[in-house]
Amino acid sequence: MVESQARIEALSNSNFETWKLQMEAVLIKNDRFKYLSKVAPPPEQKEAYDSWKIEDSKTKADLFLCIQPSELKLLKNCLSAKDMWEKIESTYQSKGPARKVNLLKSLLQLKMEIVSDVRDHIRKFLDFIDKLQDLDIVIDEDFTSVMLLYSLPANFETFRVAIASRDELPKLDTSRIHTLRK
Repeated sequence: MVESQARIEALSNSNFETWKLQMEAVLIKNDRFKYLSKVAPPPEQKEAYDSWKIEDSKTKADLFLCIQPSELKLLKNCLSAKDMWEKIESTYQSKGPARKVNLLKSLLQLKMEIVSDVRDHIRKFLDFIDKLQDLDIVIDEDFTSVMLLYSLPANFETFRVAIASRDELPKLDTSRIHTLRK
């Protein structure tokens, strides 16, 4: 795998945002992130070109090793790590209206099951918020706190009433901490 102790879940059609953050971190740590934007020197500069080609190939290998086999066909014609990265981003990082609508819908419909772990639920909730922010959709913090509270099951009703009876709604981080303590 990549020259790191980090375990990166292989890229699939459902984990791009997390994968991208982790992959960037590993490539930065291994001093290879620059090859995602660095263009090859002219072939006339043989030493520089050969050195670039070797490092770019290593960067491509790092990327290939962190992608689900079912997704690799997308990248078979990419000549450089930069080409691979751009292809991955254009494929998985849709910023169109359909993606925005689907994320908002998923956030609004998110409800925690009574038997579910509250930490997993909050993590999922915040993941939707992060994805929306990445698409330049900012949701008012009070509204976000209210959505989090009402995404919780009925056994949190006393907690919800206690929070709602305050003069001010707590910030999202505070709501998260209080919810985890419940």
